[in-house]
Amino acid sequence: MAVAIVDLIKPIVISFIRIVIMVGLSALTVLMGEADADGTSNALTGIGIGPGELDLGGRLRYRYEYQDNFSVQKYGAGQTDPILLMRTRISLGYRLPQKARFFVQFQDARYALSDLRRDNFGPSCPYWDELDLRQAFFEWRGIGNAPLGFKIGRQTIYYGDNRIFGPGDWGNVGRYTWDGGRILGRTSIVDVDVFTAQRILYLKDEFDSDHYPYKVYAAYGQIKSIPKHKVDVFYIVKWDSDKTTKGKTGLGELLVNTVGFYGKGRWKRLDYAGTLAYQFGDYGKDTIRAFGLNAEAGYTLIDFWSPRLAASLSYASGDRDPNDGTYGTFDGVFGAIDMYYGRMNLFSWMNLMDVQVGVSIKPMEKMKISLDYHNFSLAQKKDAWYYCTGKKMRWDPTGSSGSSLGDEIDLVWQYQIHPRIGLMAGCAAFFPGDFVEATGSYANAYWAFGQLMIKI
Repeated sequence: MAVAIVDLIKPIVISFIRIVIMVGLSALTVLMGEADADGTSNALTGIGIGPGELDLGGRLRYRYEYQDNFSVQKYGAGQTDPILLMRTRISLGYRLPQKARFFVQFQDARYALSDLRRDNFGPSCPYWDELDLRQAFFEWRGIGNAPLGFKIGRQTIYYGDNRIFGPGDWGNVGRYTWDGGRILGRTSIVDVDVFTAQRILYLKDEFDSDHYPYKVYAAYGQIKSIPKHKVDVFYIVKWDSDKTTKGKTGLGELLVNTVGFYGKGRWKRLDYAGTLAYQFGDYGKDTIRAFGLNAEAGYTLIDFWSPRLAASLSYASGDRDPNDGTYGTFDGVFGAIDMYYGRMNLFSWMNLMDVQVGVSIKPMEKMKISLDYHNFSLAQKKDAWYYCTGKKMRWDPTGSSGSSLGDEIDLVWQYQIHPRIGLMAGCAAFFPGDFVEATGSYANAYWAFGQLMIKI
């Protein structure tokens, strides 16, 4: 009993000490440094050492969540879980005059109060990664005033709206970090990155030195020459040459080619964005034929409080026939999911149709309140419901359970009360549909959270 109490209190005490340190450092930078245009201090950046400048930074995030009838592991009646998430990130960068820099970032992620113990997870736990190396890279842009550069080492990779490549930062540990190298091309017309990387496998009790078994090769271009519009194009290869991928017709290699584009723009009070991605290749002995799309539009009615009405459709193909030798489930690529397919994180961009409508207002300059409604259904009845982890949550290969997954309502409030301090809170409810009710335990699920972010 005493050991259990110590295990519960220890991460809270450690995090309390950190928050005192972070607040103290923030206050120190305000007192000692000159304020930038946005009100922040630059006391810990641009410190002249040798030929370059040293930048120090840090972020501390606390979030309390109450999860009712679901958890990070699964959905279902009786899965209620309260949890306090605590994450600290400390970074050090050294910039040289030639547009080169070294950057190192450490992360410590812990949790408390939850009924889930670390033993309930495998080698990787989305809540716990005690003091580890998150990023460590060397970057040199514009070598010799040429349009080429490179970035090599451990790094995050994100583009556009984070739907194709994103760090997935909502989770306590994070979702995607990579060991790899990028060639960076920068011109006035287009930016092009070409890279190869391996995804880090976060280990809860060891240094994060392992990787997922696949490798990634990609080219990502961002076209800048189109006025008032942004267009990105990409080609991504996910490859595991070990013939251990089990398709419907036998074992073989994994080779997922993803090609597509992302675009966004604005016309007067109307804003719009969209993503289209097509996948082909091999899944074991099966042939991959899959696609994903998103289309969204918003309209800001007036300037006062900036009320914005929005609607979107997100679609990810599913497998039509489990016995035809064609793998039709879109795999979601490497994007964030926390703000796209419901804030409760019950779904992935896999075998999913998500129809969303919402409204948001800005009562103050740095405050935003948003209310969204989602209707979820399976793209294909004979394919599975894929959870936020990408794993199958429920599956009826006969298709007789229907396709309705349910509805979700999300309410989120955000307020940047100071350039260094941000607050966030919200609540949500999920109401299961016919498919969920027909395939196992079900109940209305509810979620509430409050978050504090401090940065230096």
